[in-house]
Amino acid sequence: MFVILVGVYAVVSRPKLTTTPPPNIYVWSIKESDLEHIVISLPRECKSQAFIKISEKNKFPWHFDDSQRSPVDSKRWGGGIPLLLSGPVANRIIVKNATNQQLMEYGLAQPSMEIILALANKDSMKIEVGNSTPNNKNYYIRVPQSNTVALVDYTWYDVLKSLVIDPPFAHLET
Repeated sequence: MFVILVGVYAVVSRPKLTTTPPPNIYVWSIKESDLEHIVISLPRECKSQAFIKISEKNKFPWHFDDSQRSPVDSKRWGGGIPLLLSGPVANRIIVKNATNQQLMEYGLAQPSMEIILALANKDSMKIEVGNSTPNNKNYYIRVPQSNTVALVDYTWYDVLKSLVIDPPFAHLET
């Protein structure tokens, strides 16, 4: 009986091993509210789309940056697009100081997507996205203003690409 009690005590009093997941690493981080203008280009397909924030009371702020300032479909845009552009989580850092050869290998010498973000403080940020990984689950992305290459989930890329391929024009009711 004593042996059983000692065994139970050893199991119950043993310190619990907890594994804390590593903190998220963001490719960049800005406040959603600071986004003022967005240009998403697909250079390999010669397509692009630009969006501008026009704040008006009780109106959805995002519009196409065209001569008519065409409204964006708020359901397709939602709060998700500014959130996605405020800074994606890196699935992994591939290389911290990529050589020109590595940038070519990852498709960053001739990006598949370029994003330019204009911020409220008049700063801007250029983001370059290269090729997909061999398993098509991630895309190579260059950390802005550096030669650090990270991986972002393919869904991040696909959502932003769809804004160019299938623009979210609002259907105006007549």
